[in-house]
Amino acid sequence: MLDLGRLRFLVELSRHGTIAAVAETLHMSPSGISHQLARLEREAGAVLLERVGRGVRLTDAGRRLAERGADILAAVEYAETEARSGAESPAGTCRVAAFGSAARALVPSLLRCRRRYPGLRVELVESEPEVALPALLSGDFDVIVSEEYPGAEPALPHHVERAVLAADPLEMVAAAGLLDGRDLPAAGGTLPWALEPAGAASRAWAVRYCSGLGFTPSVQYECWDLDLLLLLVRQGAAVSVLPRLVLPPQTAGLVRMETGAARTLVSLVRRARTSDPSVRAVRVALQEQFGDSAARLTN
Repeated sequence: MLDLGRLRFLVELSRHGTIAAVAETLHMSPSGISHQLARLEREAGAVLLERVGRGVRLTDAGRRLAERGADILAAVEYAETEARSGAESPAGTCRVAAFGSAARALVPSLLRCRRRYPGLRVELVESEPEVALPALLSGDFDVIVSEEYPGAEPALPHHVERAVLAADPLEMVAAAGLLDGRDLPAAGGTLPWALEPAGAASRAWAVRYCSGLGFTPSVQYECWDLDLLLLLVRQGAAVSVLPRLVLPPQTAGLVRMETGAARTLVSLVRRARTSDPSVRAVRVALQEQFGDSAARLTN
């Protein structure tokens, strides 16, 4: 009989690639993980790992068992969730991860949950989607709020369920003083830009959009914090493309141009947790919150 705890170590290794990363994720020592994986090999009666330099990789048998193991662990979680699904009121802890601008927008929904369900503790962690999704699969988070840019919709693991929260229009923004009376798209190729770092989906989309206008943006400022990008724009230091959720209602002194595109805000949960009362309560609150936001975003 395979031990489920050790099976989880193998599944995490297939996701993270190194024993050190698995140890960090599960808050264990690398030697402890290695010892448990060796015991799993004996239980399975097959070679699951092979040495590659100073690390390891899964054998074909290891990959097959990891794939099947993910299904087994999901089935166990389904059973646990079904046992809780009849609860009269959500209780316990639900951990939510959201990227910066979304995390700030979530505060009203979290307060709404606290008022509705005194027994439910909702924890919010600011985390970029690239980090949050593996943590969702590992069980560190129960719900994550992520973003998708046109042309860069990620392929999600089949154990993850996606629900659309809102479309957040993207706008090109610059201080009127920086333009000095010039047309925003025509001046874009001659001005400094402020964007998220290379590798970000937002950055890739903005570069493609500018290319369609006939120029490549000269990026002088890079940061993940969209509020800082907005500050640079307001100070007349740069042009940027920003989602409307980041822009305040009053944007006097700014020139704004709709791009005709939008990022999509989504919630992601493990399918095995979709009927859990605490997860359902949080997802309802998110839909309500972003439903309210969507009305403002589209106006």
